[in-house]
Amino acid sequence: MLTWIRRQFDDRPVRAVMVVFAAYTIFKINLKFFAPAGPWWRGWHDQMQYLKSARALLRFDLSPDQHWYPLLYPLAGAPFAWAPTPFVPINLLCYAAAFWGFWRVCSRFGVGSFAAGLLFLAATIGDLRISKFWLEPWTTTMSTAFIWLAFAEAADMMFGERRRPWLLGSLLMAIALVRPADVVIAAVIGGFALWRPVLIEKRWLDLARAIGGAGAAFLPYAALYLAIYGWRLTDYTILSGDYGFAFADLGWKASILLVDPAPWFPGETGLLRELPWLLTGAAGLILGVWRLNGPARWLTLGMALSALIYTLMMLAYVDLVPSGMWRFFNAHYFKWLFPMAALFTWLLFTWRDLRGLAVVVALVLLASFRIVPRPAEPQEPAKALAFAAPNAPWQDIYFARSAVVDAHGAQRSPADYHQLWMGDRVMAIAFKRPFEGDALWYGVTPPSVATWPKGSGKEDVVLPGAWPQKPLARYATRLSFGYPCWAPPFPCGTGPGPGLPKN
Repeated sequence: MLTWIRRQFDDRPVRAVMVVFAAYTIFKINLKFFAPAGPWWRGWHDQMQYLKSARALLRFDLSPDQHWYPLLYPLAGAPFAWAPTPFVPINLLCYAAAFWGFWRVCSRFGVGSFAAGLLFLAATIGDLRISKFWLEPWTTTMSTAFIWLAFAEAADMMFGERRRPWLLGSLLMAIALVRPADVVIAAVIGGFALWRPVLIEKRWLDLARAIGGAGAAFLPYAALYLAIYGWRLTDYTILSGDYGFAFADLGWKASILLVDPAPWFPGETGLLRELPWLLTGAAGLILGVWRLNGPARWLTLGMALSALIYTLMMLAYVDLVPSGMWRFFNAHYFKWLFPMAALFTWLLFTWRDLRGLAVVVALVLLASFRIVPRPAEPQEPAKALAFAAPNAPWQDIYFARSAVVDAHGAQRSPADYHQLWMGDRVMAIAFKRPFEGDALWYGVTPPSVATWPKGSGKEDVVLPGAWPQKPLARYATRLSFGYPCWAPPFPCGTGPGPGLPKN
């Protein structure tokens, strides 16, 4: 039996992986493909927006209020929008396409079809929480497929085989159209792939063909966009821009998202605690750049830079916070990276290179740094403020349109800072700039104090209490080094309040 299974993976790897994932999908959705109630995600906020858009496209409804997210993923679900699970077909197709690209990349490093299949399955459905990123509707499902297909095409070009710059250009444009934040990945992949030809005339010809392919993908999408929105930005784009990126405090953000959020977000865990093999995957990428030569090194370097630049960008994204990483499944932003980490973890161990051990040790030491809270001095800017908690559910506090007004004006929740219920306190944690001077919390914010774009927080939430409030405590940051508590078995500890309740 095992010999037969291995032969299926060796002979028809894409079909074998597809069969496993299709069976897993049917099992997890519990055969609710055509049940009226549908699967569990239909009542969720993000997934409802995908479904709403797909149904509108099915009936050719181009009203702007029917469409929230970028259009390609809802458009792919539109033909099946009449069913309770309209995104299952496109999810299955994207899963197969992502593996096809991954398998082609694996072959460039001498990894066989059977190992590639097992690595991909382990990195995508080996963990129940990660598998939900593929079962539920997310735009990252389609962008992951395009990213891995683009890596495969770029690898072909770097190795001097089957140069198809027009196809690469189409894939790179599709990455950006499906999820605009992923344009940085497309830029790195395209740069590495198109720079490899020796003759400069060939390079310019490839660039022209790639631009042509990108234009062929862009024009139909632009026509649909203009038919729906005209010449204005979408509300989703405006909201994303309002959140923005805070690169100035990237070290603190990396500490709370990757290493240990507990001192600031009690009860939450970082990515390395949940997925420690991401660290060995990073070590494998670094070792690959170090030990490989020729096109394999260029491919590895392109993958490493794509991963690094994208990760830094996502760490700086204000709306990505530890309380949403697993509670609201925001970890799906990184799912295209999980197969890469699995591949280079495998290579790290199969290479048996002692330099790899040195890289792992260096990364463990780096991940042993964390930024923890301490009481702020009276005149010192504060990273977090504690207020008396109103008598309201944690969800209302978390999503309320509140504001903290300090010496430099108003900061809004959740666009500029995030507020968390912690028992008898509410912690306001700054993300764009620290709180300075005397600060006041407006749990119910008058329009004269602050305004929010559409989709930011819950405008119908009214927190009870007398407003404004003064802070009970103020916290600044302190760099700490010690046991890497993202590793089992010991947690790092808690912060200035009790942990956020679990669902």
